[in-house]
Amino acid sequence: MYYQRMGYLPEALLNYLGRMGWSMPDEREKFSLDEMIADFDVNRVSLGGPIFDQEKLAWLNGLWLREDLSDADFMQRMQTWAINHDFLAPIVPLIKPRVDKFSDVLPLAGFFLSGILKLTQDDLGNKNLEPEHVRKALQFTLWRLEALRHWQKDDIFAICKGMAETLDIKPKDLFATLFVVITGTTNSVSVFDAMEILGPDMSRARIRHAIELLGGLSKKEAKRWDKEYQAL
Repeated sequence: MYYQRMGYLPEALLNYLGRMGWSMPDEREKFSLDEMIADFDVNRVSLGGPIFDQEKLAWLNGLWLREDLSDADFMQRMQTWAINHDFLAPIVPLIKPRVDKFSDVLPLAGFFLSGILKLTQDDLGNKNLEPEHVRKALQFTLWRLEALRHWQKDDIFAICKGMAETLDIKPKDLFATLFVVITGTTNSVSVFDAMEILGPDMSRARIRHAIELLGGLSKKEAKRWDKEYQAL
């Protein structure tokens, strides 16, 4: 689901997974499943551990977009991906009260159509919290959200509010940080509505990205924080 929301073509993702531990006889990197089946040879399977390279996947996906989709196909795939009724239906009630013209929509809701947001450490600053507290609050909240089985707005809100109170942080301060982490701005729709619509994979990925921007966790720190988290 994460890669679907990121906008990758299924055939490009399958192509990439196929080449991670195997190669075509002519060493070409772009090939279809039928081509792989036709040329498959178990002797060309690599025994080394493959590395999942996001940049390589994006490059390969770009080849499929440019070389295999006509303009009409591109528009159809784009519409199927995001500009469709099922995806837009829950977003419209959130943005309609906040816009005066259609040109206001993209700045307000463009993050719904984005992957990992381009944030900086400065974007994640909170005048009421030290950077260390922000990083810890995000990590503990992420762990709690990773255990959430039913991804619904009320449950997400309860987890975030409860974690803020547990860590002796004002909920509004944690919410303000989450707002930027999830939407990339300080002025958009409700962060908890946004998280429900974006889904668990993308929401958690954006939180992980923010934690990495703030310095990430060392192995020693992760072990210590996990112990603290388990004791909550």
